[in-house]
Amino acid sequence: MPGRRLKVLLVNPSWDGLVSRKGRRFNRTWPPLDLLNCAAILEQDGLSVSLIDARATPTPLDAIRDAAARHDLVFVTSSPIDRWQCPNLDLGPFLAVTNLVESDKLYVMGTHGTVAPGELLTMTHARAVIRGEPELAVRALCEGKNPSEVPGVTYLQGGAIVNNPEGNPVDLTTLPLPAFHLLDLRHYRYEVLGGRFALLEATRGCHHRCSFCLLKMYGKGYRKKDPEQVIREVTYLVREAGAETGYFIDLEFTAVRDDVWDLCERLASAKLPFEWACQTRADYVDGPLLQLMKRAGCRLIHFGVESGSARVLAETNKRITLEQIERGIAETKQSGIDQVCFFMFGFPGETAEDMEATIAFAKRLNPTYASFHTVTPYLGTKLYEISGASELFPEVLGKEHDPRLLQAVADRAFREFYLRPAVLWSRLRRADLHLWRRQAALFWDYVRPVFS
Repeated sequence: MPGRRLKVLLVNPSWDGLVSRKGRRFNRTWPPLDLLNCAAILEQDGLSVSLIDARATPTPLDAIRDAAARHDLVFVTSSPIDRWQCPNLDLGPFLAVTNLVESDKLYVMGTHGTVAPGELLTMTHARAVIRGEPELAVRALCEGKNPSEVPGVTYLQGGAIVNNPEGNPVDLTTLPLPAFHLLDLRHYRYEVLGGRFALLEATRGCHHRCSFCLLKMYGKGYRKKDPEQVIREVTYLVREAGAETGYFIDLEFTAVRDDVWDLCERLASAKLPFEWACQTRADYVDGPLLQLMKRAGCRLIHFGVESGSARVLAETNKRITLEQIERGIAETKQSGIDQVCFFMFGFPGETAEDMEATIAFAKRLNPTYASFHTVTPYLGTKLYEISGASELFPEVLGKEHDPRLLQAVADRAFREFYLRPAVLWSRLRRADLHLWRRQAALFWDYVRPVFS
């Protein structure tokens, strides 16, 4: 029909509960910001765009199949932006969705297809796989370009798998306001921050190359939005979408101190009723910056500590010391900002003594929250290269560590950290019973297999 607008469907599948059994991944209901970027670009181009986020709003497979049938093109992600680094290891829920869509209109994207494009093409029977950042490739495919013409795309030609060369990285300053209007923020939350929750992005990329860290989705270089662009997004989210809390999904939010200082000064001046969290390195914070972040609404910071063994930490190529970590966490506490520290067990050459050192270090740091997990050798990392793994998405370094023993250590670390009387008392003193119940439920859902 002449003049009919192309109808595009973007899908974020659901997963197997709040905590996936394989790899114990938290399946939080966080907005799929990368899909919102794609939707905004397509709407800017005059296309009709729909979004199904089954992770936030339970959606029967029949409903997804019917919606796909009504659209001209369907893009399904295996890992929205909050899962670019730590994707789910079980592809079952994702494949259950892709199997519903006609192959000639199906495109898939996400971390799994980026690190194993040929395998994902075979599994899904999609017309093409988008590798890495999706925004530019999605636009090109919706403009009618053949997959053979689109950088960063993998497709079949004459029965052979073809990987197009990488494209240019996305210039974040050219992105329109994400299509927040496609979501109801009442469906989104972060258990340790609150509800009416949004995701934001001020920068993309990382200055470091840790052996365990999966960065294949992020394109080349370290790029940033204009601070005024970020302020416009926050203002829209608060005043138009009703956001109350949010998270900057940047890998290292405070890496460029002058930029984050400028942004936080603008946020503080805006005086918006908005509390937010971010992720950064413990050696990228200092007292004055943290105090400004606190005034700008920062309530929580994620820190990747990884290990309490100096030897193990050095071998990850993280280029940080235990002393720097202690100093950064102490200064964050002094500023009045809560901390989440992440620890892992099962690095190459890690001994039982190293693991005990990590548990002891977590207790000594005594952050507001601590999270303990097993090390996953993701395809696309240095760790995977040396792991000798025989499967695409292994759970642990199986040739060196027993998965059951590692998980037992992680479970014990959770118990030993959170069941200390001082920690229990600190939670009760916060006098936020509703928030405490949500956090307790999250803790129980994670450790429940230990007691079953």
